[in-house]
Amino acid sequence: MSIQGSLESIRRRAIISAYLGWVMDGYDALLVTPIMPLLGELFFPGPYSLLGGLSTLVATLIGRPLGSVIMGYVGDRFGRRVGLLITVLGYSLSALVIALLPTYAVIGVLAPLTLLALRFLQGVFLGGEWGPGTAMIMEWSRWGKEVTSAFVQSGYPIGVVIATMVNVMFLTYMGPIPFNAYGWRIYMGTGAVVAVLAFIIRSRLVESPLWSRPKANPLTLLFKRGGAWLGYGILFTGGLLTIYYSTYLIYSDFLKVIGAASIIPSVMLISTIAAVIAVLLAGPLALAISYRWFIIGTLMISLAYAPIALLLYPNFINLVILAFIENFAMGLVPYVLIDKFDVQYRASGLGVSYNWGLLIGGWAPMIVGLISPMGLGMVVMMAVGVTLAIIGLLMLSRASR
Repeated sequence: MSIQGSLESIRRRAIISAYLGWVMDGYDALLVTPIMPLLGELFFPGPYSLLGGLSTLVATLIGRPLGSVIMGYVGDRFGRRVGLLITVLGYSLSALVIALLPTYAVIGVLAPLTLLALRFLQGVFLGGEWGPGTAMIMEWSRWGKEVTSAFVQSGYPIGVVIATMVNVMFLTYMGPIPFNAYGWRIYMGTGAVVAVLAFIIRSRLVESPLWSRPKANPLTLLFKRGGAWLGYGILFTGGLLTIYYSTYLIYSDFLKVIGAASIIPSVMLISTIAAVIAVLLAGPLALAISYRWFIIGTLMISLAYAPIALLLYPNFINLVILAFIENFAMGLVPYVLIDKFDVQYRASGLGVSYNWGLLIGGWAPMIVGLISPMGLGMVVMMAVGVTLAIIGLLMLSRASR
């Protein structure tokens, strides 16, 4: 093989392995969502069963911001490759232990405490995936940054699509009784199996061509040189995640409230596929349209469409269309952020900007639940998210590319 051919092989391997980890992030993060009520019954029996099930998601969300700091530091200090090996191994082992964990009926109160600790730990590793992984792909890719950005972001919803299909497959072929008895353990274990395969692929990963060991602590450099961009980045991603967590992510709860629970599986699956398409289209479209106006325009259109989809005519088609429009902006997050952080602290800057946005957006479902009707709460929180995202984007756009 020629030197050029060898370099291309290395490039492809680096991009695919980093991308696969982001797919697994979406897969492992959302794998637990459909079975949260079941986990509540098994690990938090009693009057607080529902709250206990929801807490398994909250525990992961809380861990992600911490993970972005720790693994971002590792990715900058010791290399993107090292960070990516640790993250995929960490969340795969966490998923495996959860699959084997005894329930409350067996070990009592130790069961819920261990489950929450494992979900928190899983969140730490999942939160550490995006920074080093995005830096690796963006630094290796020869495509335009807009197209590469969209490619990076498509991984998470693809992972969600796969997780949704696996859940439907298990329930279809096993039935609810066997699944609730033992099938959920096999279901959770799939996350570990696939992640281990990703680890094997990553073990042959070559380091980013731009990375070199920084002479100073990358976190110190980040807050000293890139602190302002970090704040604007968190505002931008926090706004986008507020939109995401107040609409598309809680479609299932919304449909239950309005008495349309029968269409939940189809709405969630097709909406996620629509999200993947929107994210992938965002890159090429941003080549023809200013990325600033493209993001602002699609966010404003989605906000204008939200009352139709969530208040006036909340049906299958409108919910899918809303998910499609609002996800265009998500496809350009790496593109907006990548040049704001020097190579010496890029993994940290990207990871913290993205995952600390959860400290804003992660509260959206709870706030939506406090507003009646639920559709109105979703529209209100979406308006808040659009406002924050646009302000953050305009502040980030002050720097020339």
